[in-house]
Amino acid sequence: MPEASTKPVLPTTGHAPSRRLPREDGSDAATTVPLAGAIVVYGLGMAFQSSSLSLFLANAVHAAPILVGVYFTVRAASGIVVNQAAGRLSDRMRDRRLLLVAAGIAGAAGSLTLAFVRDYTLVLATGMVFLSIGGITFSQLFAYANSFALARRRDITAFGGLMRAFFSAAWVVGPPLGLFLLAALGFRSLYLIVAVLSLATAAVGRWGLPPVAAPSTTAPGARRAASGRGRAQPGQASPRRAWRCKLPALPARLWLLLAVVLLVGIINQAYGIDMPLDVTKHAGHGAELAGWMAGVTAACEIPIMIFTGRIAGRLGPGRIVGWSAAVGVVYYALMPFASAGPALLAMAVFNGVYQGVSLSLPMAMVQDEAPGGPGSASALYTSAFGLAGMLAGTVTGVVTAAVGYADLFWVSAGMSACAAVLMAVRARLPRRL
Repeated sequence: MPEASTKPVLPTTGHAPSRRLPREDGSDAATTVPLAGAIVVYGLGMAFQSSSLSLFLANAVHAAPILVGVYFTVRAASGIVVNQAAGRLSDRMRDRRLLLVAAGIAGAAGSLTLAFVRDYTLVLATGMVFLSIGGITFSQLFAYANSFALARRRDITAFGGLMRAFFSAAWVVGPPLGLFLLAALGFRSLYLIVAVLSLATAAVGRWGLPPVAAPSTTAPGARRAASGRGRAQPGQASPRRAWRCKLPALPARLWLLLAVVLLVGIINQAYGIDMPLDVTKHAGHGAELAGWMAGVTAACEIPIMIFTGRIAGRLGPGRIVGWSAAVGVVYYALMPFASAGPALLAMAVFNGVYQGVSLSLPMAMVQDEAPGGPGSASALYTSAFGLAGMLAGTVTGVVTAAVGYADLFWVSAGMSACAAVLMAVRARLPRRL
């Protein structure tokens, strides 16, 4: 069955909702601009760190390929625990901005460790603690965006896609700039810059964003009403009860969606670990090419995210995600044959189309369908993505140690095909399941 519309419904009027986002008044702009700024600053820091971390472990810490995978596995496992705890806490707090401050300080502490420590065990331990706490910045920024969209009766999918586009904008310049700084200044200076950006994110999130009241109804039916998916059903469980029994009560369609998020997350994060190593150690290029590939991908993501966010209501977000998974199969099946610089840059365009859809629409779909408040729904998505990171580290470490960096792309092509099949199965299930 096709996915339901995600156009906003204005419950206080009898008029049909506009297909365009409402024009911002002064109060909306005063919130949207600093929110976008916090997302861009955090995105830059994350781009600097993520595009260089596997190179840091391999070249500065001198970790073997299997230990590189272990690092990402352990860090992702700790991230799952931290994100779930933060999601519960944020929905009970009057001001989720306090979590942004704590996350920013922890992220800065983790980056300082990367700047000065070269012992693998210490890098692993501090990454498990500080960088995992710093990672909740992403989910909390988008939980805030979700609450803001609900409060202003804006299309959640389109507004979330717009904010995600700002995050991708940081990735257009982030990886090339970060790897240029790495080549010019070294790992220590690069991670000191990341620490400063992490503190800046905390400052903007705390003092640049006004408090947004939590919506009075946080059940999934209320979020569907705000995004054009219908009204809450009579007899629906209270948010507190839904929270306590959330995992067993998830409908089958949401379980399938989370399975797709898991597969997409494994693919995306395994690519982030493997691509710089494949480009530098297998294809024989400099690290700057890996940065340009990430930048090209992000540049393509931005218009794709905005475009798909606006057409999701007509075509159905699930159908678009299924199509993007098919594009992913083609991309990853061709990657082992690309070794020249121009060919790798051209392939990055396909990756931008794939990631532009797979990293934005599933997030909005989970936020719309999951029980609990916006923080809980965002944490559910982020925890699924964190579990994917744990599995991605294991898969990357085992496959690259056994057969090399390039052959990991065949595994990614197979997982993308599985994601396409799951989305097709999900579309055929009744919506009550």
